[in-house]
Amino acid sequence: MAGPERVAAVAPRFIELEVLESQQLSPHVRRVTLGGDEVSAMTPQGYDQWFRFFMRRDGQDELRVPTSPATWFPQYLAMREQQRPWVRNYTVRDFRLEAGELDIDFVCHEDPGPGAAWAMAAQRGERAVLLDEGLLYNDDGLEGAVLVVGDESALPAIAGICGSLDEGSRGVAVIEVGHRDDIQRFDRPAGVDVRWVERGAARAGDSALEELRGLSIDAGLGYAYSAGEQRLATGTRRHLVRERAVDKSRITFTGYWKLGASYVS
Repeated sequence: MAGPERVAAVAPRFIELEVLESQQLSPHVRRVTLGGDEVSAMTPQGYDQWFRFFMRRDGQDELRVPTSPATWFPQYLAMREQQRPWVRNYTVRDFRLEAGELDIDFVCHEDPGPGAAWAMAAQRGERAVLLDEGLLYNDDGLEGAVLVVGDESALPAIAGICGSLDEGSRGVAVIEVGHRDDIQRFDRPAGVDVRWVERGAARAGDSALEELRGLSIDAGLGYAYSAGEQRLATGTRRHLVRERAVDKSRITFTGYWKLGASYVS
């Protein structure tokens, strides 16, 4: 049985933004604040609201994007290769609709991918475009405790989820980071226990999976969500199904990236 279907975006459209500020929050996380008149056209849905993010490549004199939200990918493929923008998926870290602003957190390492490289180089006034895709998180009204597992690439999603849960919610969030200084504070219900795990020299995802295996999970687990490195997401699901007898219909998992590859589509 398949897991919950994603929650669709509300009236998705291309939203044009410009960079307002860029700051290094921690050793591996850079936050870019974007704004513009069109931000108010995006409906905040909370949780892990994600979007396609279109960025200008080095050497391009302007940002060109498709025109149709429904058929953007065929249009993208039809563009001349030298005119295509970078396209990556990101999660809203914070909305300030009255100010017309939103924050995106980028994970930046020594050998940055296109998105991180763009974030580190982005200057005030740089244009970007996003296309809202809605939510992957969907507990479909299931009762019981919540389990959330991810790495630093899933931090915006986990923070959004924890900040959107009802105050009476209970559960556990396991978050693996590369360095203890990448730990962030975020709102969460008092009944949600956040377990931070520092990766150190271990392979990405292994430390979080080890923490998960040692957890005493509430027998009333209602829903589980895992995101981040592909092996971590699939490993979480495999462990819950095989070792904890959790029904697949209660699990959402998604690989944001894959170790050794630049992008997971």
